Parts: sequence; C-alpha cells; structure tokens
Amino acid sequence: MITKLLIPQDTPPLGLPDLAIMRETARLVLGPDSGPDTLPPAAEELDTLTATLRGHLQLLTPEVEQAAGRLPENSPTRSGAMYCVGEARGKLRAPELSFARLSGSVMYARRLARVLVALCEHYEIVSAGMTETPEQTAFVRLAEHCLTCPTCKAMDDKGANLGLPCEEEERLNEEYRQARIRASAARIARQVRPVEATA
Repeated sequence: MITKLLIPQDTPPLGLPDLAIMRETARLVLGPDSGPDTLPPAAEELDTLTATLRGHLQLLTPEVEQAAGRLPENSPTRSGAMYCVGEARGKLRAPELSFARLSGSVMYARRLARVLVALCEHYEIVSAGMTETPEQTAFVRLAEHCLTCPTCKAMDDKGANLGLPCEEEERLNEEYRQARIRASAARIARQVRPVEATA
C-alpha cells in the first residue's frame, strides 16, 4: 500500500499558499499524533520531505510576515505571527545535526514540520486581519475581570487570595474554556488525512 498526496479539487487561487498540501507534508514527517515514537520515513523519502518542508517555509514565511505587518503593532496575533516567522527563519538557517546522519535528519525535519504547522495557523489568522483571536479576547476579558473584581482580589491578612466564589469569574472562565475548545476543534478539523491507494 502506497500513501499518495493528491492535490485537492478546491486548490487555492494562484499566488495563495496551499495550506492543505503544506499541512499534509508536515503530517507525513510528524505522523498522525506528532509523537516522538513515530517511525521516520526512509532516508530518500526523508531527504525529499525535508527539501519540500524547507521550500514551503521559504514560501510561507514572507507571506505571514507581510500579512502580520498590516496589523496594528500592539496586536497579539501580529506578535505571535512575527515570533513564528523568526522561528521559521532560524530553522531554515540551522544546519542539520551531523552527529548521527539519520537521527539528525529526522529531528531537523520534525522541527521544520512543527514550525510549518504553526506558520500555517498564523497565516490563516493574520491573513484574515484578526488582531485578536476569540480565544485571546476571552482570556483578556477574564484577566481584566480578575484584576479589577473586589471578590476575586480579596485577600487574607497574610496576602493570600481567599478564593471567594465569583459568578462573573466563573462565567468568563467558562467562555474562555469554550473558546479554547472551539479553537482546538478548528485546528483538528483543518488537518488533512492521507489518501491511500494501492500501487
């Protein structure tokens, strides 16, 4: 059984990065659960995948940087995207580990794959012009409440928080938890599964 990459019928218009193909390439290196125990691809396939990952990063990095540059400087999504751009450039400059040919190549390819997945996520956010994700917005509301609410800030004579129940804090915490669940579900839904075909 051979695993093939098929170009989706709904490919993006020319000039836009094909995030589905990029994610699928990363998935081939990371495995289905991105765990360290995932068996690496064969040496020849690994070389091809590493070169492909590098190419994807070289294409996507300036796109993310340009899209993030259009956001306000104090935007959390801009800051996160620019940090990821720096990580991607660092991975592209970093030489493969030379102490163990296969092990070093696998580690390097997995690092490239991880930063590519993160860059794809940031590209979707910043290219949509989002200055703050719903998850970030919910967290900020929760944090601002906890910093200003007399009940949440109540302390004993030793300076320890009393942990008094606060309905508003519980409601905002639940909003934040739900926003995190939705964001996680959206990330999982965007993952591309391999198409298997027999040779």
